[in-house]
Amino acid sequence: MLPPVIDLTGEPDGDGDARPAQRRRANASRLTAIGDYLRQRAADVSAASTSGSRSLQVAQLATARSIAGDTPPLVLCTAGTRLFNTTLIDRGWACGYRNCQMLVSSLMASPATSQALAERVPSPRVPGVGELQRMLEQAWRDGYDPDGAAQLGHRVLGTHKWIGATEIYCVLAHLGLQPRIVDFHCPTAPDGTHPALFAWIVDYFTAGSGEPGAPDAGGTVRFSGRHPLYLQHQGHSRTVVGVEMAEAATCLLVFDPDRSHRSHSDSTPQLSEFRILLADTRRARQYQVVYVDGSALGPAAKHISSVRVP
Repeated sequence: MLPPVIDLTGEPDGDGDARPAQRRRANASRLTAIGDYLRQRAADVSAASTSGSRSLQVAQLATARSIAGDTPPLVLCTAGTRLFNTTLIDRGWACGYRNCQMLVSSLMASPATSQALAERVPSPRVPGVGELQRMLEQAWRDGYDPDGAAQLGHRVLGTHKWIGATEIYCVLAHLGLQPRIVDFHCPTAPDGTHPALFAWIVDYFTAGSGEPGAPDAGGTVRFSGRHPLYLQHQGHSRTVVGVEMAEAATCLLVFDPDRSHRSHSDSTPQLSEFRILLADTRRARQYQVVYVDGSALGPAAKHISSVRVP
Protein backbone atom coordinates (compact mmCIF):
# COMPACT_ATOMS: atom_id res chain seq x y z
CA MET A 1 0.00 0.00 0.00
CA LEU A 2 1.33 3.43 -0.97
CA PRO A 3 1.74 6.07 1.75
CA PRO A 4 -0.66 9.03 1.86
CA VAL A 5 -0.13 12.12 -0.28
CA ILE A 6 1.08 15.16 1.63
CA ASP A 7 -0.55 18.53 1.07
CA LEU A 8 2.36 21.00 0.91
CA THR A 9 0.36 23.86 -0.58
CA GLY A 10 -0.74 25.47 2.66
CA GLU A 11 -3.98 26.51 0.99
CA PRO A 12 -6.82 27.43 3.34
CA ASP A 13 -9.80 25.15 3.89
CA GLY A 14 -13.14 26.10 2.50
CA ASP A 15 -13.93 28.21 5.56
CA GLY A 16 -10.76 30.23 5.13
CA ASP A 17 -8.92 28.74 8.10
CA ALA A 18 -5.50 27.31 7.04
CA ARG A 19 -4.86 25.88 10.54
CA PRO A 20 -1.08 25.83 9.94
CA ALA A 21 -0.19 24.05 13.20
CA GLN A 22 -2.58 21.19 12.55
CA ARG A 23 -1.39 20.92 8.96
CA ARG A 24 2.23 20.75 10.09
CA ARG A 25 1.43 17.97 12.55
CA ALA A 26 -0.53 16.05 9.92
CA ASN A 27 2.24 16.47 7.37
CA ALA A 28 4.86 15.35 9.90
CA SER A 29 2.81 12.22 10.55
CA ARG A 30 2.54 11.54 6.84
CA LEU A 31 6.30 12.06 6.38
CA THR A 32 6.88 9.50 9.10
CA ALA A 33 4.56 7.11 7.27
CA ILE A 34 6.47 7.68 4.04
CA GLY A 35 9.79 7.10 5.81
CA ASP A 36 8.50 3.82 7.26
CA TYR A 37 7.23 2.79 3.83
CA LEU A 38 10.55 3.54 2.11
CA ARG A 39 12.53 1.75 4.82
CA GLN A 40 10.32 -1.32 4.41
CA ARG A 41 10.72 -1.22 0.62
CA ALA A 42 14.49 -0.94 1.02
CA ALA A 43 14.44 -3.95 3.35
CA ASP A 44 12.37 -5.90 0.82
CA VAL A 45 14.79 -5.05 -1.99
CA SER A 46 17.77 -5.95 0.18
CA ALA A 47 16.23 -9.26 1.15
CA ALA A 48 15.49 -10.08 -2.48
CA SER A 49 19.02 -9.14 -3.47
CA THR A 50 20.81 -11.17 -0.83
CA SER A 51 18.63 -14.18 -0.28
CA GLY A 52 16.58 -15.34 -3.24
CA SER A 53 17.28 -18.85 -2.03
CA ARG A 54 14.43 -21.30 -1.80
CA SER A 55 16.58 -23.45 0.54
CA LEU A 56 16.58 -26.45 -1.81
CA GLN A 57 19.95 -28.18 -2.00
CA VAL A 58 21.25 -30.72 -4.48
CA ALA A 59 21.47 -33.34 -1.72
CA GLN A 60 17.67 -33.35 -1.62
CA LEU A 61 17.52 -34.63 -5.21
CA ALA A 62 19.26 -37.77 -4.03
CA THR A 63 16.63 -38.14 -1.32
CA ALA A 64 13.91 -37.79 -3.93
CA ARG A 65 15.50 -40.57 -5.97
CA SER A 66 15.63 -43.01 -3.05
CA ILE A 67 12.02 -42.36 -2.07
CA ALA A 68 10.73 -42.69 -5.64
CA GLY A 69 12.53 -46.00 -6.02
CA ASP A 70 13.98 -45.02 -9.40
CA THR A 71 16.99 -46.98 -10.59
CA PRO A 72 18.71 -45.06 -13.46
CA PRO A 73 22.15 -43.85 -12.35
CA LEU A 74 22.18 -40.30 -11.08
CA VAL A 75 25.41 -38.29 -10.96
CA LEU A 76 25.17 -34.97 -9.12
CA CYS A 77 27.38 -31.97 -8.48
CA THR A 78 28.45 -30.95 -4.97
CA ALA A 79 25.78 -31.78 -2.41
CA GLY A 80 25.69 -28.28 -0.89
CA THR A 81 24.80 -26.44 -4.09
CA ARG A 82 21.72 -24.32 -3.41
CA LEU A 83 18.85 -23.17 -5.58
CA PHE A 84 18.44 -19.39 -5.85
CA ASN A 85 15.26 -18.09 -7.43
CA THR A 86 14.52 -14.75 -8.97
CA THR A 87 11.92 -12.65 -7.14
CA LEU A 88 9.13 -10.30 -8.13
CA ILE A 89 11.68 -7.49 -7.91
CA ASP A 90 14.30 -8.95 -10.23
CA ARG A 91 12.47 -11.48 -12.41
CA GLY A 92 13.13 -10.85 -16.08
CA TRP A 93 16.72 -9.61 -15.76
CA ALA A 94 18.56 -11.30 -12.86
CA CYS A 95 18.72 -14.95 -13.92
CA GLY A 96 22.46 -14.61 -14.61
CA TYR A 97 23.10 -13.34 -11.09
CA ARG A 98 20.95 -16.07 -9.51
CA ASN A 99 22.81 -18.77 -11.42
CA CYS A 100 26.08 -17.19 -10.35
CA GLN A 101 24.88 -17.44 -6.74
CA MET A 102 24.24 -21.17 -7.24
CA LEU A 103 27.75 -21.70 -8.55
CA VAL A 104 29.25 -19.61 -5.74
CA SER A 105 27.24 -21.58 -3.16
CA SER A 106 29.01 -24.72 -4.36
CA LEU A 107 32.42 -23.06 -4.34
CA MET A 108 31.90 -21.74 -0.81
CA ALA A 109 30.89 -25.18 0.44
CA SER A 110 33.88 -26.95 -1.11
CA PRO A 111 37.02 -27.31 1.06
CA ALA A 112 39.20 -26.94 -2.06
CA THR A 113 37.91 -23.43 -2.84
CA SER A 114 36.21 -22.09 0.28
CA GLN A 115 39.40 -20.71 1.86
CA ALA A 116 40.36 -18.81 -1.28
CA LEU A 117 36.85 -17.36 -1.56
CA ALA A 118 36.86 -16.30 2.09
CA GLU A 119 39.51 -13.70 1.24
CA ARG A 120 37.12 -12.03 -1.25
CA VAL A 121 33.80 -12.95 0.40
CA PRO A 122 34.27 -12.37 4.14
CA SER A 123 30.60 -13.01 4.92
CA PRO A 124 29.56 -16.66 5.34
CA ARG A 125 26.50 -16.10 3.16
CA VAL A 126 26.42 -16.18 -0.61
CA PRO A 127 26.81 -12.65 -2.07
CA GLY A 128 23.61 -10.94 -3.15
CA VAL A 129 22.82 -9.46 -6.54
CA GLY A 130 24.15 -6.02 -5.63
CA GLU A 131 27.38 -7.50 -4.29
CA LEU A 132 27.85 -9.52 -7.47
CA GLN A 133 27.32 -6.33 -9.49
CA ARG A 134 30.06 -4.62 -7.48
CA MET A 135 32.38 -7.58 -8.03
CA LEU A 136 31.75 -7.45 -11.76
CA GLU A 137 32.54 -3.75 -11.94
CA GLN A 138 35.71 -4.30 -9.90
CA ALA A 139 36.75 -7.10 -12.25
CA TRP A 140 36.32 -4.70 -15.16
CA ARG A 141 38.44 -2.08 -13.37
CA ASP A 142 41.08 -4.78 -12.89
CA GLY A 143 41.19 -5.25 -16.64
CA TYR A 144 38.99 -8.30 -17.22
CA ASP A 145 37.04 -8.42 -20.49
CA PRO A 146 37.50 -4.78 -21.61
CA ASP A 147 35.29 -5.31 -24.65
CA GLY A 148 32.41 -6.63 -22.57
CA ALA A 149 32.84 -3.84 -20.04
CA ALA A 150 32.60 -1.25 -22.80
CA GLN A 151 29.51 -2.93 -24.22
CA LEU A 152 27.72 -2.59 -20.87
CA GLY A 153 29.02 0.94 -20.29
CA HIS A 154 31.35 -0.18 -17.46
CA ARG A 155 28.39 -0.08 -15.09
CA VAL A 156 25.83 -2.58 -13.83
CA LEU A 157 25.40 -1.65 -10.16
CA GLY A 158 21.82 -0.62 -9.49
CA THR A 159 20.73 -1.41 -13.06
CA HIS A 160 18.63 -4.15 -14.65
CA LYS A 161 21.17 -4.97 -17.34
CA TRP A 162 21.31 -8.61 -18.33
CA ILE A 163 24.57 -10.46 -17.89
CA GLY A 164 25.83 -13.61 -19.59
CA ALA A 165 28.65 -16.10 -19.69
CA THR A 166 31.49 -13.60 -20.00
CA GLU A 167 30.26 -11.58 -17.03
CA ILE A 168 30.04 -14.76 -14.93
CA TYR A 169 33.63 -15.46 -15.98
CA CYS A 170 34.68 -12.00 -14.73
CA VAL A 171 32.99 -12.43 -11.34
CA LEU A 172 34.62 -15.83 -10.81
CA ALA A 173 38.00 -14.45 -11.92
CA HIS A 174 37.59 -11.62 -9.41
CA LEU A 175 37.10 -14.29 -6.74
CA GLY A 176 40.51 -15.76 -7.56
CA LEU A 177 39.31 -18.69 -9.68
CA GLN A 178 40.15 -19.83 -13.20
CA PRO A 179 36.80 -20.27 -14.95
CA ARG A 180 36.48 -21.68 -18.46
CA ILE A 181 33.91 -21.17 -21.21
CA VAL A 182 32.82 -23.76 -23.76
CA ASP A 183 30.84 -22.67 -26.83
CA PHE A 184 28.39 -25.06 -28.45
CA HIS A 185 27.85 -22.80 -31.42
CA CYS A 186 25.45 -24.90 -33.49
CA PRO A 187 23.24 -27.98 -33.26
CA THR A 188 25.05 -31.27 -33.81
CA ALA A 189 22.09 -33.35 -34.98
CA PRO A 190 19.88 -32.98 -38.08
CA ASP A 191 16.80 -32.40 -35.90
CA GLY A 192 18.33 -29.25 -34.39
CA THR A 193 19.24 -30.75 -31.03
CA HIS A 194 22.60 -30.64 -29.25
CA PRO A 195 23.84 -34.19 -28.50
CA ALA A 196 27.43 -32.88 -28.30
CA LEU A 197 26.35 -30.59 -25.46
CA PHE A 198 24.72 -33.50 -23.63
CA ALA A 199 27.76 -35.74 -24.16
CA TRP A 200 30.14 -33.05 -22.86
CA ILE A 201 28.03 -32.49 -19.73
CA VAL A 202 27.76 -36.22 -19.04
CA ASP A 203 31.54 -36.57 -19.37
CA TYR A 204 32.07 -33.59 -17.07
CA PHE A 205 30.04 -35.04 -14.21
CA THR A 206 30.96 -38.70 -14.61
CA ALA A 207 34.69 -37.87 -14.65
CA GLY A 208 34.44 -36.50 -11.11
CA SER A 209 36.29 -38.54 -8.51
CA GLY A 210 33.61 -38.16 -5.85
CA GLU A 211 32.88 -35.74 -3.04
CA PRO A 212 34.43 -36.50 0.36
CA GLY A 213 31.87 -36.24 3.12
CA ALA A 214 28.86 -36.23 0.80
CA PRO A 215 25.78 -38.06 2.09
CA ASP A 216 25.45 -41.73 1.18
CA ALA A 217 22.58 -41.75 -1.30
CA GLY A 218 22.70 -45.36 -2.39
CA GLY A 219 24.35 -47.29 -5.17
CA THR A 220 22.66 -45.58 -8.12
CA VAL A 221 23.29 -42.02 -6.90
CA ARG A 222 26.75 -40.47 -6.76
CA PHE A 223 28.00 -37.03 -5.82
CA SER A 224 30.76 -36.33 -8.33
CA GLY A 225 32.55 -33.59 -6.41
CA ARG A 226 32.19 -31.40 -9.50
CA HIS A 227 30.81 -27.88 -9.29
CA PRO A 228 27.58 -27.11 -11.15
CA LEU A 229 27.60 -25.68 -14.67
CA TYR A 230 26.36 -22.28 -15.75
CA LEU A 231 24.35 -22.92 -18.94
CA GLN A 232 23.54 -19.92 -21.16
CA HIS A 233 21.41 -19.60 -24.26
CA GLN A 234 19.75 -16.63 -25.92
CA GLY A 235 17.53 -14.87 -23.40
CA HIS A 236 18.00 -17.12 -20.36
CA SER A 237 20.46 -19.09 -18.24
CA ARG A 238 20.16 -22.04 -15.88
CA THR A 239 22.39 -24.17 -13.67
CA VAL A 240 23.07 -27.82 -14.49
CA VAL A 241 23.43 -29.78 -11.25
CA GLY A 242 23.71 -33.32 -12.56
CA VAL A 243 22.72 -35.98 -15.07
CA GLU A 244 20.32 -38.91 -15.01
CA MET A 245 21.36 -41.74 -17.31
CA ALA A 246 18.38 -43.96 -18.06
CA GLU A 247 18.48 -46.59 -20.79
CA ALA A 248 15.79 -44.78 -22.77
CA ALA A 249 17.34 -41.32 -22.55
CA THR A 250 19.83 -39.21 -20.67
CA CYS A 251 18.43 -36.18 -18.86
CA LEU A 252 20.12 -33.11 -17.49
CA LEU A 253 19.05 -32.03 -14.01
CA VAL A 254 18.73 -28.27 -13.92
CA PHE A 255 18.00 -25.57 -11.36
CA ASP A 256 16.06 -22.82 -13.16
CA PRO A 257 16.03 -19.52 -11.21
CA ASP A 258 12.83 -18.41 -12.94
CA ARG A 259 10.89 -21.56 -12.11
CA SER A 260 9.00 -21.77 -8.83
CA HIS A 261 9.32 -25.42 -7.91
CA ARG A 262 6.36 -26.76 -5.98
CA SER A 263 8.67 -28.62 -3.66
CA HIS A 264 11.30 -25.96 -3.05
CA SER A 265 10.88 -26.09 0.72
CA ASP A 266 10.19 -29.83 0.87
CA SER A 267 12.82 -32.40 1.71
CA THR A 268 11.55 -34.65 -1.09
CA PRO A 269 11.34 -32.69 -4.37
CA GLN A 270 10.07 -34.35 -7.54
CA LEU A 271 12.88 -35.08 -10.00
CA SER A 272 10.51 -34.49 -12.92
CA GLU A 273 10.61 -30.77 -12.09
CA PHE A 274 14.31 -30.60 -12.88
CA ARG A 275 14.74 -32.82 -15.95
CA ILE A 276 15.73 -31.52 -19.38
CA LEU A 277 15.64 -33.88 -22.35
CA LEU A 278 17.77 -33.68 -25.46
CA ALA A 279 14.70 -32.60 -27.44
CA ASP A 280 14.42 -29.54 -25.17
CA THR A 281 17.70 -28.17 -26.56
CA ARG A 282 15.94 -27.26 -29.81
CA ARG A 283 14.87 -24.05 -28.11
CA ALA A 284 18.22 -22.42 -28.93
CA ARG A 285 20.80 -22.68 -31.70
CA GLN A 286 23.78 -21.84 -29.48
CA TYR A 287 24.71 -22.66 -25.89
CA GLN A 288 27.57 -21.60 -23.63
CA VAL A 289 28.83 -23.36 -20.53
CA VAL A 290 30.90 -21.73 -17.78
CA TYR A 291 32.61 -24.02 -15.30
CA VAL A 292 35.31 -24.15 -12.65
CA ASP A 293 37.34 -27.33 -12.86
CA GLY A 294 37.99 -28.65 -9.38
CA SER A 295 40.24 -26.34 -7.38
CA ALA A 296 41.43 -24.20 -10.30
CA LEU A 297 42.79 -21.28 -8.29
CA GLY A 298 45.00 -18.43 -9.44
CA PRO A 299 44.90 -15.54 -11.90
CA ALA A 300 42.61 -15.99 -14.89
CA ALA A 301 43.19 -14.62 -18.38
CA LYS A 302 41.88 -11.06 -18.67
CA HIS A 303 41.02 -11.39 -22.34
CA ILE A 304 38.41 -14.11 -22.47
CA SER A 305 38.65 -17.01 -24.88
CA SER A 306 36.55 -20.13 -25.20
CA VAL A 307 36.67 -23.68 -26.49
CA ARG A 308 34.35 -24.34 -29.44
CA VAL A 309 32.50 -27.63 -29.75
CA PRO A 310 32.46 -29.14 -32.27
